[in-house]
Amino acid sequence: KQNQRFAVVLKITEAQPVFGRVIVADYLPAGFEIDNPRLVSSGETGTLSWIEDAKEPVSSEFRDDRFTAAFDRNSRDKAVFTVAYVVRAVSPGKYVLPQAYVEDMYRPDRFGRTGTGTIEVEAAR
Repeated sequence: KQNQRFAVVLKITEAQPVFGRVIVADYLPAGFEIDNPRLVSSGETGTLSWIEDAKEPVSSEFRDDRFTAAFDRNSRDKAVFTVAYVVRAVSPGKYVLPQAYVEDMYRPDRFGRTGTGTIEVEAAR
């Protein structure tokens, strides 16, 4: 529903952890905005204790159209890591849910993508 907040959780799984600089980019569907934790406390994900394997990014950006996060990885890291951010549904309608992607910034042959879909925001009553 319009004005509701949601935690977006991206779980990244590597076949085998290796040294790399990994970037995750998740484009927002229209009708949603990121709650930037640098501007509003409602965007904080640190209190969401149910998020498993959370990894703190080296850098993160909360843009109008996407969330991006960069991670330094090495062979001693777990194969699975999670990053999360908070969005708010702002405009009612049916929208395309774009894919998120992850890639090694210096070895583009190491990458992954999610599927796409649709999402609907119902008007607030």
